[in-house]
Amino acid sequence: MVAAVHESTTPLGFSHRPELAATATSKDLRSAPRHRWFCFPHSYSYRLVNTVLDHWDLPSDGIVADNFSGSGTTLLAACERGLTALGFDLSPLSVTVGTAKIASYNQLSLERALRRIMSAPPADSPQVPDRLSRAFTDAELREIFALLHPIRSLRFPSRSFFVVALLSAVREFSRAVPDGGWFRWQEWPDRSTEIRDAFEGMVSLMMADVQALNWSEGECAASARRADARQLPISSSLVNGLITSPPYANRHDYSRVFHIELLLLGEAESDVTKLRHRSIRSHVEAKSPRGFKRLLEAYTPPSLLNEALQALPPNVDKRVERFLRGYFQDIYLSLIEVARILRPGGRAAYVVGNVRHAGVMVPVDEITAELAEQAGLEFEVAWIMRERGNAAQQMGRYGRQASRESVVLLSKGTSP
Repeated sequence: MVAAVHESTTPLGFSHRPELAATATSKDLRSAPRHRWFCFPHSYSYRLVNTVLDHWDLPSDGIVADNFSGSGTTLLAACERGLTALGFDLSPLSVTVGTAKIASYNQLSLERALRRIMSAPPADSPQVPDRLSRAFTDAELREIFALLHPIRSLRFPSRSFFVVALLSAVREFSRAVPDGGWFRWQEWPDRSTEIRDAFEGMVSLMMADVQALNWSEGECAASARRADARQLPISSSLVNGLITSPPYANRHDYSRVFHIELLLLGEAESDVTKLRHRSIRSHVEAKSPRGFKRLLEAYTPPSLLNEALQALPPNVDKRVERFLRGYFQDIYLSLIEVARILRPGGRAAYVVGNVRHAGVMVPVDEITAELAEQAGLEFEVAWIMRERGNAAQQMGRYGRQASRESVVLLSKGTSP
């Protein structure tokens, strides 16, 4: 079992890996072919995936999964190594981005599709949610939907390619600017005349990446599917390795951060609300999932979690305790699924970050290691990549205390 110790000490079974600090961020992704098409702000680097895979030395025909696939970093890194990659995420944005990044493309088909998109006659803008009308002017929306309408008529994988190009291109025009776990509204004049050039520029960059990094159809056996990490739609004992990073327990709601992109994908406001409620309970608006009562009967809240909850001041928002309890129940449920889908001897890596609420540090990495053992996995080691600062609000009220960001490495025993 993992020792229950304070943040200021190194827990038993943990080792410092400061050379991995840069791989805990998305910086590398912003310049890497295909990865840079659309990055999530809190992604880890493909170099971290490669470090884990080198540590494991999986068979050349191995299967790697990611149950919180995000922007597809694990999937694409596995593809580049010739491994089969299976990605799952509840967000349709994640599935769209991941699908685009791992697909094989025909350059001539992409060029023909681009000519078709750019020469399409103007289309009437559909009635859009108020949030889109606030993010873009009427003229900007006309330009966006004039491009989006012919894109939606394309076949896979070209459709995914150009959807991602458009979503990436128009982010700079949106007045809903991501800011931490939310977005802030900005105001500036109409920029509708710039949208087509921005789209063509993004397509040009992506086509260059296809030339630099492509594979024949069927050479990269990978997929991204919409699914809940707590109930994955794949067979038991199928996967050799799993590398993932569940949403951090920092109250960030990614359905809000990417609200505009989800609406442009065609999701209704009610769909986004459902996604918010169904997501893992890393924020206060997520709701308890249905159908897991029996599995949770075996769950025991780890002692370190109980200590953190008891240390919360009496005046703290009551939702904080509720979402933290729910968060670790969901992590436990996801780990049960990992134990189910891993082959005997299979390996898993959870990239997690410790969090601080009302001045109380929650050791997510140690708690995750303990929950893995409850779920039937073996804790091998945890790599401490770096120690981050806290949110400005936390530091202003309670002072600075470094928060570990770690890779928790797990395995499934070989005995039946």
